[in-house]
Amino acid sequence: MDRRGLIAGTASLAAGASASGQDFQAMAVASGVGAGTRQILGAGAPAIGSIAYLSEQGREGFFRCVSGTKPAGDPLDGISFACAANDRHFSRIWDHSNGHPEWFGARPGDGNFDCADAIEACFALSPVTQLGQVDYFVRRTLVLNRSWRTMNGSGTQAADNGQGTRIILQGQAPGIHDHDIMLVGSVRQPGSGSESFVHEIHLANFTLVRDGAVTPHPSGDERRYPTGLRASFVVRATFRDIASLENSIGFYFGGTVYTKVDDCLAQRTRAGSGGGRDLAVGFYLDGSPDYGMAGGNASLYLSRCLVVGQHAAHVQPTGLRADGAFVDSFIDHFESAQIDNGIQIRARGVTRPTQVVDLHLRNCVLDGCAGNAIEIDLGGVQGASIEIADPYIYAAAAGGSHGIILHDGGGLVTVSGGQVHGDFREGSLLLQRIRGVRVQGLKLHEGSRPVAVQASGALQLEPQISNMTRQTANFAITAAGMYRSAVRPIVLGSLGKLAGGVFLDAECNYCSMDGTAVDPGCFGEVTSARKLWIGGMDATRGAGAAAFARRNNSIIGVIR
Repeated sequence: MDRRGLIAGTASLAAGASASGQDFQAMAVASGVGAGTRQILGAGAPAIGSIAYLSEQGREGFFRCVSGTKPAGDPLDGISFACAANDRHFSRIWDHSNGHPEWFGARPGDGNFDCADAIEACFALSPVTQLGQVDYFVRRTLVLNRSWRTMNGSGTQAADNGQGTRIILQGQAPGIHDHDIMLVGSVRQPGSGSESFVHEIHLANFTLVRDGAVTPHPSGDERRYPTGLRASFVVRATFRDIASLENSIGFYFGGTVYTKVDDCLAQRTRAGSGGGRDLAVGFYLDGSPDYGMAGGNASLYLSRCLVVGQHAAHVQPTGLRADGAFVDSFIDHFESAQIDNGIQIRARGVTRPTQVVDLHLRNCVLDGCAGNAIEIDLGGVQGASIEIADPYIYAAAAGGSHGIILHDGGGLVTVSGGQVHGDFREGSLLLQRIRGVRVQGLKLHEGSRPVAVQASGALQLEPQISNMTRQTANFAITAAGMYRSAVRPIVLGSLGKLAGGVFLDAECNYCSMDGTAVDPGCFGEVTSARKLWIGGMDATRGAGAAAFARRNNSIIGVIR
């Protein structure tokens, strides 16, 4: 084999051809090309233009001797190494796109070696960093802050070495209990506007593992808790098929612009150590950064992400939590399994209505909730604009607190379609001190308190309520202090499962009631006299009808 054949072989390698290090070393030996370590190949003054094969494990590859000193930007010798003669060095023959951390000295599977430097060096010098189907141990936070970069693993949700790509914060690392595993972007805002942020980082197909218990941050501020993947102050980033295991916060997003998060998993089953509030959140959307945008994350798309597992010691375990200005957030097909609280949205510190608009929760699956499946706390802000479409919610076996709770604010909030199953003791749907909510086609099954309204108005309520197996002493809908609202439910069930249709307290006023689709056959006493009550009386007869009318309420449809 002559050198022309050897060069053709290296070209095939650069183009993506598959061959082992032994194959190429054999090619080099057969053609008379030198092969050996950096120390051997770089000795003396190799001829300019000569080709050599580097045989060091992990660093294997063909190099060409070129004139000039070795680039200072490659201190780990991933794509170049020096010669004894300072006027020349060896440069890797590659496609100038796809790099490997092993080139820079990473030692996969070695729990005593810190691969952080090698991974970061590869990320800095290679447009695409390709991780192997191996374990990479690190002893500090891995920082990825170079624009226009991609990093791909070789499989996620790996349970053992060789099943996929795992980046493991090693159990004896100094920051095992309180450091993040991976930081994308920067912790502090680099400049006044997003043009100064890191741009175009794309990560996929690996698992982040903390090989030890987390220590809750003493401040109790979720933003400062140890996190699996923290993305902040980045523009146009994507995160796909990434798993985050045993972290207080699985994924953190704050100060991001046009970020897409797809098919990612957060799981935590261990208790924390060292005291403090042992908070557990799968995905945390931080709306507090102020960098010239309406919210803390501008256009955040989160699709088909999953959170599973919790521990009895965890405080308020939550699948997804958004705090602050949550404008421009699109949450699709999010799923939590056996997590107390599914989705929690809190407009903390928000002062402008434009910061609580354009929130979309669509086709979410929230299973086994012992707390609140969906909670939206508007923090007193009026002018919200929120869509909740087709959620599937199931209470834990022992029941939950609220299926959907919307409270303390106002604007235009729509709940369309969806299903809530099981016993949420405080309300399968609770509207509390809120205005401007429309509920249409939400199906509420087997609740002990299907719908509850407290001090809320400008509502349009058209839920569908069915109790076929659960008996409750409550009416299908109970309202206290409701005003200027329209109620038109579907209510059905087996005999004796519900106490009645709609129960209004004496303070409800300016409300329209349509009980046409309320079936008295599911009441303990089968009579239309229990379809609509006010102040403990039948609102269609006698003193009850008078009290109903005095509060400027009206009945439409068939009430008998």
